Amino acid sequence: MGGKTDLKVGYACNNRCVHCVISDQRDAAAARHGHTERTTRQILAELLDARRKGFSSLVLTGGEPTLRRDLTVILAAARELGFSLHVQTNGRRFADPAFTARLVPFGLTYIVALHGETAALHDAITRAPHSFDQTVAGIRALRQAGQRVFVKVVLSRANAGHATAIVGLAALLGVPLVNVAFPHALGEARRAFDEVVPRYADVVPDLLTALRTHAGTLDLGVEAVPFCLLPGFEAHVTDQPFRDACVAIEHRQLDQPDARDWQEARAEMKAKPDTCRACRHDARCQGVWREYLEHYGGAELVPVPASPPDAAKEPLP
Repeated sequence: MGGKTDLKVGYACNNRCVHCVISDQRDAAAARHGHTERTTRQILAELLDARRKGFSSLVLTGGEPTLRRDLTVILAAARELGFSLHVQTNGRRFADPAFTARLVPFGLTYIVALHGETAALHDAITRAPHSFDQTVAGIRALRQAGQRVFVKVVLSRANAGHATAIVGLAALLGVPLVNVAFPHALGEARRAFDEVVPRYADVVPDLLTALRTHAGTLDLGVEAVPFCLLPGFEAHVTDQPFRDACVAIEHRQLDQPDARDWQEARAEMKAKPDTCRACRHDARCQGVWREYLEHYGGAELVPVPASPPDAAKEPLP
């Protein structure tokens, strides 16, 4: 079967990002279970269940997974089960050489959140003083240890127009892959929608500049931005490839009683106006987050005319 299991180990985190989606999940988990962290035994049971179902790739998420004291126990069990291992992290703990050294033997891929190219911007978004310095130091330490490190950037009103600079910093740090994501208005982003969630018009011009500047030298993806807004760079939209390839992805959250098919769940979270039916990308485009459409409407989403019969492929950038 293959496929990927995204396992949320708990909600503890040493950042408090303005765009964070997990506060709703955390509150629901507390109401359902009376706690917001999985026990070691519960995590090991989830791993075994996922492996029995044929999933071969594991992503540990939170909260911040590196805060767990049992992290190496979890990783050892996952490796014994044959998973390829990934951890989604803010990277701060890897500023500690001793901590980095303990995790290097597990051969992880690290997906590190970086939301600004300066300490002032990044720390304002994470609401955690010194988080930028620690994250950058963590990325450097992991790269120097020969680890696979990717960067995840979440856009917001605070860093709108900074994607090119943030991707540039990631490139300077030697990161080969960067994913820039438009925010989903859940959790903190839902509570402060107008202060956090930008319009596409606020971020797309700089996103296009980032793609023109960096797409030729690193793997640069854009998440939750529809094809019509990225002319010439449609191949960099990351929402669709896993679905096109029929790759199974499941999310195991504490606020949900069972694992969720993320392909189906994500599609249900997206919407688009009726006018999109005239777009050449309609069949493969999931649209935008429903909350965005409800709040801002769909006037920015202008259908792309169908290609002429002799057009064999997308225009080059």
